[in-house]
Amino acid sequence: MSKRHQYVDLLASLPALPATPFGREPVPISAIRLEHRLETLSEAHQVSLQRLETLLDWQHLGLDVSTDAYLQRYRQAAPQLAEHGVDDLVETMLERHTLVTALRRRRLGEPVPGLGEAWGFGPRLAHISAHWQASLFGVGAVFPWLSEARDHLEHDRPWELERLLLEESWRRLARARQYDRFDFREVVIYWLRWRLIAAWQRYNAEAAQRRLQADIERGLGDYETIFSGDGN
Repeated sequence: MSKRHQYVDLLASLPALPATPFGREPVPISAIRLEHRLETLSEAHQVSLQRLETLLDWQHLGLDVSTDAYLQRYRQAAPQLAEHGVDDLVETMLERHTLVTALRRRRLGEPVPGLGEAWGFGPRLAHISAHWQASLFGVGAVFPWLSEARDHLEHDRPWELERLLLEESWRRLARARQYDRFDFREVVIYWLRWRLIAAWQRYNAEAAQRRLQADIERGLGDYETIFSGDGN
């Protein structure tokens, strides 16, 4: 079977994902079942997928992993990711993360990144530094979502920012799909889109839990006042 149709059976076995990651329905396949299906990948492709996961899941890095170490990890993985045709998928996400990092650094009043400083990823680091005081670092036309991201940051709207970034990732992955192919790249796109849905549901669940805890604490505060006799 040609590489173009290498994973026809695998992709055919995966349920269709929702049209949007923001729906209320649960993910159509559990993490355990998806992992089991992905065991049919070739050994080399499984290694690439594991490397992608370590690059995209910050919890794998640990708090003591510096930006230098992270970029070194990417450089080690990049040749294999490029060989398997998925390097651009992770590069797009990492550059998006870099732009948001630049917005946050500037908002905190941090200085322009120094020459040679390892602070982000992508081919536009020097350009961003040179245009540090420009509203959108001189790349607003290239990244139309950046203006809205800046507004969400400036007005402390983390939920809206997360939704915007996830929606942009979803759009980019949708554009990256090739419906006449059934290769490793298409498997990775499915896997990344599944992760976006799961991440949004997890983010909403955590936010709901925080709101519930705040309500409970406020409620207990009122009760404590009532039963302490200080409510007069």
